Amino acid sequence: GQRPEFETLLAWVEPFGSGAYGLATKYWTATERNTLNPPLEGILLWNRLIWIGIGAALLAGAYALYHPAAKGAKPRKQERLRALAEAETPVAAPLGSLPAASHGFASGWARLVSRTAFEVSMVFKSPAYVVLILLGFAFAIATLMFIGEIYGAPLLLVTRVVISGLQGAFGLISMVIAIYYSGELVWRDRDRKFHEIVDATSTPDWTFLVPKTLALALVLLSTAAVGVLAGIVTQLIKGYTDFELGKYLFWYVLPQAVSFSLIAVLAIFVQALSPNKFIGWAIMVVYVISTIVLSNLGFDHVLYAYGRGIGVPLSDMNGTGDFAVFSGWLDAYWTAFAIVLLVIAYGLWRRGTETRLLPRLKRFPRRLFGPAGAIGGVALAAFIGLGVFIFINTNVWNEYRTQKQVERLQADAEKTLLRYEEVPQPSVVDVRMTLDLHPHEPRLTTNGSYVLENRTAAPLREVHLRWNDQLEMERLTVEGATVARDWPEFSYRIYRFATPLQPGERRTVRFETVLAQRGFMNSGNTTRIVDNGTFVNNFEFAPMIGMSRDGLLTDRTKRRKAGLPAELRPAKVEDESARDRNYIGVDWVTADITVTTDADQTVVAPGDKRSDTVANGRRTARFVTEAPVLNFFSVQSARYAETRRMHDGVEMVVFHDPAHTRNVPRMLDALSNSLDYFQANFSPYQFRQARIVEFPDYASFAQSYPNTFAWSEGLGFIADLRDPTKIDYVTYVAAHEFAHQWWAHQIVGSDQQGMTLLSETLAQYSALMVMEKMYGKDQIRRFLKFELDRYLRSRGTERLAQYAFKSAPYPRSLDLIAALRAEAPADKQALITDLLEKITLYDIKTTGVTATRRADGRWDVAVTVDARKLYADGQGKETDAPLNESIDIGLFTAEPGKGAFAQGDVILLERRSLRTGTQTLRFITTREPKFAGADPYNKWIDRNSDDNVRPVG
Repeated sequence: GQRPEFETLLAWVEPFGSGAYGLATKYWTATERNTLNPPLEGILLWNRLIWIGIGAALLAGAYALYHPAAKGAKPRKQERLRALAEAETPVAAPLGSLPAASHGFASGWARLVSRTAFEVSMVFKSPAYVVLILLGFAFAIATLMFIGEIYGAPLLLVTRVVISGLQGAFGLISMVIAIYYSGELVWRDRDRKFHEIVDATSTPDWTFLVPKTLALALVLLSTAAVGVLAGIVTQLIKGYTDFELGKYLFWYVLPQAVSFSLIAVLAIFVQALSPNKFIGWAIMVVYVISTIVLSNLGFDHVLYAYGRGIGVPLSDMNGTGDFAVFSGWLDAYWTAFAIVLLVIAYGLWRRGTETRLLPRLKRFPRRLFGPAGAIGGVALAAFIGLGVFIFINTNVWNEYRTQKQVERLQADAEKTLLRYEEVPQPSVVDVRMTLDLHPHEPRLTTNGSYVLENRTAAPLREVHLRWNDQLEMERLTVEGATVARDWPEFSYRIYRFATPLQPGERRTVRFETVLAQRGFMNSGNTTRIVDNGTFVNNFEFAPMIGMSRDGLLTDRTKRRKAGLPAELRPAKVEDESARDRNYIGVDWVTADITVTTDADQTVVAPGDKRSDTVANGRRTARFVTEAPVLNFFSVQSARYAETRRMHDGVEMVVFHDPAHTRNVPRMLDALSNSLDYFQANFSPYQFRQARIVEFPDYASFAQSYPNTFAWSEGLGFIADLRDPTKIDYVTYVAAHEFAHQWWAHQIVGSDQQGMTLLSETLAQYSALMVMEKMYGKDQIRRFLKFELDRYLRSRGTERLAQYAFKSAPYPRSLDLIAALRAEAPADKQALITDLLEKITLYDIKTTGVTATRRADGRWDVAVTVDARKLYADGQGKETDAPLNESIDIGLFTAEPGKGAFAQGDVILLERRSLRTGTQTLRFITTREPKFAGADPYNKWIDRNSDDNVRPVG
């Protein structure tokens, strides 16, 4: 999806046919996917024929090259051994006295080193290992070459991004190596029939078990080393030389070393107890499958998921945070268990001709007398002690729920509370909060108050309050009301007024909350309050008014199993009652917010900063809004660098990590150009500040809050836009989020179908206009092509004063359509219907282009176009409709959207009327065109935009 130019190539070279199948069906609707199969023709047919042929050839080659041989030495070596055996035995020279046996530490260490080196070399010399490593190396580079691309534009390949890509690149290959070579290492002596000779020596059992385990771990670790090499090679290819080797070591190699060691111990343990290596392999395969299946069945606790740790998300802003410490406890826990497994394997190790398990079990207790038993006892004690500590963290200090329990709770919440969704509620009109943030604990304490106002036409007897499930509600009072119902399991409470709240009357809500995490959780550890880069919104640390659908079950199958309707649909667009609330679920407020954080951090909240003081190692800043804002805002705190610019009376600031300066000027340029366009075409900007605030890459998005745009470090701060032919998505994202200050933060849609037309659609349009202003119409085609592909794959002025900052009734999508119709001439009314009221698709194909030189030096150009229009219903069923539209026809000297295409490559671009069917359009030009086509800039929703433009000839 991110690199559509490679889809056709992938369809040819992908051996399993999924690429070809996906190409044939990529724009199919839900109805087509459910009722049709693609015809076996074209690329799909050729892909199957080519790879069936390749498979048959490989099979024939393998058959021709296969030669059965006796297990053990190769034939040539067998011949040399036979010749030596048949040769005359020389007279043995007299031997002196044998050296005295040594059993100290030095001899033990020598055995360990020599045996480990021997076992490792055996694997390294294996052709299968070399093939697997080369496959992993190639796959890693292929993955990293395109990792994180957005609209075809690459990321700056920082080491953190490389490590994230490598963590999955060698997963399957490492497991294959562990499973296969554990069997080879443990059973090699018996397969070669010289185990009795080895077992008759005085060498202790640990010199077989430990070196084999260590060798397998080192072999697995070699895949991490190859991964690092692949990462550095790719960084060099991409022109990035700040390799940050410390991050490679501490963020990738060492964590992988622990994981690989645990897998090595388990694989060796299984083989040590198995009657043969094939059963051992089978058990390990079952184990790998079970790690996936059992997790999906709800068996996901870290205490019994072998080798599983606490996830460690990476961030250049926040490093590994507390997550590495959490993971360290789990690593220690499973390491202790692995040592116990090694001791058991030592006690049950095969020696001599006796291989049955029962006799080995009988002698097992005697084998534990001595160092092995002591080591096993200490490890077992550590395992139990660490397990208790982990249980306290995951199940006592924090609540543990399986996925099934979470889904059951979601279903129960809907059955219990959804009936209150449309109960009229008072509106919050004023917010005052004091926040005490301790990033390193992590803990956020909030003391606040709301002023509620009854903006309905009738008295209100109740107010419904809810809050985030992770939030501790220390105190919650409502003026003149008492608790009528309380559902602590849903964090939902109903207060009943002693005297009903009259229309226009106001009451105050006061609260104290604590958002914190003690220790660590089984999963879902907070990424919101962190050492450097806290990012929270008020839905997380303050109570909310009324019932919401947020957090309810969405999976259709799970909803049916829970006895719920298959889906919750928004209110129909004709439902006037739905206009009493907007789709965000909050109202317009004034806000006064004071935040205290660590002295070395900068805090950002909505509004104008009125004060900023430092005392006793703490920084306190106060923010007051100067215009109405939606009661949905963020608070961010980190060790920021600040880059500022004044533009048209607005202070534009980017709060960013000191190392992330690369695209900051581009962001400020985008804000400046956006402000110029939006104020000229929409309405005045309501704030004196526009702030981009970076947060760690624990999530990759940007979101617009009042005068503040929270922006992930992984989304645009490390975008590599050195190539001017790539889409400047940093500018697009900045313009899009800034546009939301009009489309959502001035006008917000009602909570019904079409709700986001007034926000997301108009923000998208606004950003495209800024992009066109900055880069021209000719450059914008690349972006439109990506957006068209995304849409088809997924099958989604002065008038502002009338709705800006207004409460219920909120505007609908129908209001926008009505406003457009009022301005549009009569000949555009049908176009508005097609674009905004129907699902309309076009199939415009340029089937031929000719250019003939005239006697006067000019060119006669003929462009043949086949066109049709279709309407689709809600299920994706399409029907033909008559086409009669004015559509751009273009003649070019270079292909639009490719390479360095620019305005100078445009010979002609004019609108011509197209009708259903085939038609030929004729032009006379002064220059020879090389490409021509209809809708060359992809402005229409065309089911296959790749055939719009074609070369001349």
